[in-house]
Amino acid sequence: MKKTIFVILLGLLLFSCEKKCKLPDRTIGTGEIVSDALVRETNWWELLGFNSYSREGYIINSEEENIFDLKVSYDDGQTFEPIDFTIYTVLGKKASGGGCGIIFVRDVSKNDILKKYVYTITVFQCGDCFKSGESMNWVLVPKIPEDYTVEFVVKEKKVRGKY
Repeated sequence: MKKTIFVILLGLLLFSCEKKCKLPDRTIGTGEIVSDALVRETNWWELLGFNSYSREGYIINSEEENIFDLKVSYDDGQTFEPIDFTIYTVLGKKASGGGCGIIFVRDVSKNDILKKYVYTITVFQCGDCFKSGESMNWVLVPKIPEDYTVEFVVKEKKVRGKY
């Protein structure tokens, strides 16, 4: 009887000591991304068609291409203003994930030899919940030259532990 109680207590102790999962800090982005620029859609009619976003991603270089009426904030979302497309490009790619906690980590790297930008979105997911999250992952970068290409990469990373 003592052995049975010991085994049960030991099992409970082992399973209850599972570490809490640690998600990365929320950041706007790294690499070529303008780190203090928060980009948001203001065209609510386009937002209603969220599922119709391009699977390939968006490269927005002009006001004519700005069908989502994207605006930028440099004060953490207090105020938004039009984007100056003469000096900036906006990149966006829809990504989603599931879990109790979800963080989207964004990075844009530039390769001048290949004349290529790579926009990598890593979706960190924590816990076994059935909650899902998605984001268009809009970011502001310095103007991309016309002779450069952009590759969009989405990665998923499961973070072990309890949420």
